[in-house]
Amino acid sequence: MPRTLPIVNTTAPMCCSPIGEHSEDPAADALQIATRLKALADPSRVRIVQELACCEGHEMTTTEAGALLGVSEATANHHLKRLQQAGILAPRRDAQKVYYHLDLGALRQLGAVLQVRCSANCHCS
Repeated sequence: MPRTLPIVNTTAPMCCSPIGEHSEDPAADALQIATRLKALADPSRVRIVQELACCEGHEMTTTEAGALLGVSEATANHHLKRLQQAGILAPRRDAQKVYYHLDLGALRQLGAVLQVRCSANCHCS
């Protein structure tokens, strides 16, 4: 049975240093990075992110995600919630519908974190 993702404070900006650079709290940074990567470690979730990344402001409902993935709304909802818990998607409620949009800032920050740098006193490139 898969383990649940830890809860990450998605209201605070992702402020982790690039891997290999000094960090004030490397354990917390590692947890935050791993949680987001774990959420993206599923092809269906990557597909949702790909679709939402087409243009800024693009939104998707659970019904649209289900149609995109060819799965039930319950399964699509599961994927959307996992991405939301990891801080990759943000919801917007409009009456009875919930629209999910990509937090482009969180993805850009995750990309910046993955710019691996050597912190050793050597001449790595």
